[in-house]
Amino acid sequence: MTDIVIRRATVGDAALLARIGAEYFAATFGSQNDPNDMKVYLASTYSSAKQYAELAETDRVVWIAESMNRVPAGYAMVKLGATSPAVAANHPVELQRFYVESAFQGRGLAQQLMSVCVDQAREWGCDALWLGVWERNPRAIAFYEKSGFRKVGRQYFTVGSDRQHDFVMARTL
Repeated sequence: MTDIVIRRATVGDAALLARIGAEYFAATFGSQNDPNDMKVYLASTYSSAKQYAELAETDRVVWIAESMNRVPAGYAMVKLGATSPAVAANHPVELQRFYVESAFQGRGLAQQLMSVCVDQAREWGCDALWLGVWERNPRAIAFYEKSGFRKVGRQYFTVGSDRQHDFVMARTL
């Protein structure tokens, strides 16, 4: 995909990340969740202030994919040192968010974003990259397996008042 640029986000991207983060999450999971739970989750997770704070953290990096005319195509967030009891690693990094906008899916962008995340983890000297993925998201699970991840455990993820089950998946670096 030569028409896509992947760049490191800055605190100046907080409003953009708040908007696209909420849009992508709602588009991906909205139909499978209670609207009130979604409203609570989106408000607490994707405010501009929260995005700003996350972008200011030195142990977190966000990569934004954009078309040449700056249309957002996806983004990924990694956090150094985030741990899970299911992940056996000395220096783990969590892939906390990973989204490709539907119009850009199936064109190789997800692989490009994953490569940038793996490169960042290696730059930090990490020995494992891990993530949580909703057990009801088979497309994402298949992509992660294709990207070298394997299921290593389970964890909870709460959307509003709904406590859901995620698979914990990890790959060594």
